[in-house]
Amino acid sequence: MRKVITGALAPFLGTAMALGQSSCDADINGDQIVNLQDLLGMLVHYGDSCTNNTIDFPTLIISEIHYNPNSDQGNDSDWEFLELFNPHEVSVALKGWKVADAVSVNFSELDSIEAHRFLVVANNADTISSVAPMETPVVSWNSGDNLNNTGGTITLLNPHDEVVISIAYEDNDGWVNEPDGGGPSLELMDYFLPNDEVASWAASFLIGGTPGSSNSMWGLSETE
Repeated sequence: MRKVITGALAPFLGTAMALGQSSCDADINGDQIVNLQDLLGMLVHYGDSCTNNTIDFPTLIISEIHYNPNSDQGNDSDWEFLELFNPHEVSVALKGWKVADAVSVNFSELDSIEAHRFLVVANNADTISSVAPMETPVVSWNSGDNLNNTGGTITLLNPHDEVVISIAYEDNDGWVNEPDGGGPSLELMDYFLPNDEVASWAASFLIGGTPGSSNSMWGLSETE
C-alpha cells in the first residue's frame, strides 16, 4: 500500500518521492541521507496547523417566489417557480447544491449561474422557459409537488449540506398577500437586503412576476 503524506511536510516529502529521490520520509531534500538540512526544513514548519482547509462556497440568493399564480395566468402546476440570483463577479457551479423543504431540487454538474444572472426552478420548466430570457437556465424541481398557497419553507443548501438561506414565506403575518392568487409574484425588493426577513419582500409590479430577469422592485429600495 502506498503511504499517503499529509501535514506541513507533505509538499517537501511528496516532491522528493515523486522525483524518485528517496524512499525515506525524513529525507526532505532527497540527498539519500537524513541530515541537518532535513531537520531545518522540518523546523521551518514547527507549530504549523495541520488541519484540512475547508472549501467556502459563495452565498446565493432566493430572489423570487411565485407560489400561487392567478387563475387567469393558468394552472399552478404550470406557472409556479422559484428564482435564484448570483450576486458575485464569477459564475457559480451548482453541483451538490440543493433546494429542500417546500420542494426538492438536486442540482447536477450541468447546472450553474453566471455572474449577476439568474436560474429558475419551476414546477413546469417548459412553461416557464417560454417567458424567461433565453439565457436563463430553467430546471424542474424533483418532488412534483406544488408550492403551498398559504405558506411554506424554502431552504437552499450548499454542497456541504450547510443551510445558505431558509425562507418561511406566508400569505399573512406581515407578508404581502397579493401574491396569494392575485397575480403578482413575491419579489425580494433588492438583492442586498436580508433574504429571510419579511420586510425585504413585496409583490411584483408585473402579473406572473419576472422569472429569470431583474425583479421589478430592484432599484426602488434604499440601503440603510
